[in-house]
Amino acid sequence: MLINNANVLGSFNRITKQKFKNESVVEKVSSGKRINRASDDASGITISESFKAQVRGLSQAGRNTQDGISMLQTVDAALDDISKHLYRMKEIAVKAANDTLTDEDRKLAHEEFKELKNSIDEISDKTEFNKIKLLKEDKDLNIQIKDNPYVTYTVKLQAVNTERMDIKDSTVDTFQDASNAISSIDKALNELIKYRVNTGNDYNNLCQAFNDSSNSELNLTASLSRVEDSDMASSMMNLIKGNVLSEYNKSMLVAVRETTQGINAIISKSLL
Repeated sequence: MLINNANVLGSFNRITKQKFKNESVVEKVSSGKRINRASDDASGITISESFKAQVRGLSQAGRNTQDGISMLQTVDAALDDISKHLYRMKEIAVKAANDTLTDEDRKLAHEEFKELKNSIDEISDKTEFNKIKLLKEDKDLNIQIKDNPYVTYTVKLQAVNTERMDIKDSTVDTFQDASNAISSIDKALNELIKYRVNTGNDYNNLCQAFNDSSNSELNLTASLSRVEDSDMASSMMNLIKGNVLSEYNKSMLVAVRETTQGINAIISKSLL
């Protein structure tokens, strides 16, 4: 004899529904994400994807800014070396502006002065960042430092070599040559100092831009976490609750089945 029981069907449906809920909670606990697919929260996933796009944009802008900062550090290190060369050249020129020097003294001064000029041009030629020559010619380099809205920062590079500083033909062969060299070197140093001030300002501006970008990225990431991440304590409680309900419904099915079997047995005996 077949006995249909509404409690059996109800318990079975509840077990099935709870199974899907438990699977969803387990996925959230294991992934740490409240939203793993659009069906979890349709409006929430729209917001989270928008935040993700902004975070990725800010992250890339931050890397761009770091590259710009590294490039300016390379420029400044090269300019510092060139400054040291110019100061040494001035010392030699001042020493050579003296008619009491012997021919041998002046020859030694000439050779060192010439080597320093060649070294400056070598620094200019070899200073580069990511295969970009930094001191060979005047050029503008644009760096994206912010996304949404799109913001770029322009770094103005300058050529720095003996020709540009007007000391290419300077010598210390005579008293007059040395005197002229002193004047030319002083002008070159003044121009170099101005350029280093500009690159220093660019460096500070990019550092500030990087800090701003990092803070914005941090805030957006926190907002994304609030939208997307799972409340682990709540999820664990839901999982425990779900398991308890599942076990309860299963026990109800067993009880109903045993009751049904008992009734069937009694009915069968009464019919004998």
